[in-house]
Amino acid sequence: MKSRQSVRLFAGAVATALCLAGSPSAWAETCFTLFNGSVHLQLETTAAALKAPGTLSIGGRIFGALSPCAGLNQWPVIATKVTKGTQVILAYRAMTVDAAACGAVDEIANLAAATLSGPLQLHNDRNNFSNTTTLVAAPCANPLAKAAAAPAGKDTQGNGPK
Repeated sequence: MKSRQSVRLFAGAVATALCLAGSPSAWAETCFTLFNGSVHLQLETTAAALKAPGTLSIGGRIFGALSPCAGLNQWPVIATKVTKGTQVILAYRAMTVDAAACGAVDEIANLAAATLSGPLQLHNDRNNFSNTTTLVAAPCANPLAKAAAAPAGKDTQGNGPK
């Protein structure tokens, strides 16, 4: 009886350890730059997953030389990719905060599967602003390396230290 209980306990511990460890690809990021390297996009997926046929929903973040929104210097991104043949369509929304000078930015890129680079169009409906650039696969950067200091006091919405 004690032997079965020990085996079950050991099997449960191994299963828990495997779940907590995750697979190496679960921690992978694929990174890009926009606007000649001044803006960085990090997606929580591998390059192989982006190139694979089909669709995939992806999370990530965007940071760099962007207009500050309520004192933040990086924002979450939700993305979807559709790959068919040599073409990867990547569309994402940068979830910038809803402050007076900010609005969510919608971006879409037509990437070559071989290089994961290609033209990108963006639009901010709140500010009626559009632009084009090239999305280029790049090494991942540390979003905190050039982080701006948080502004002192309260923002225009009344948020800040108490």
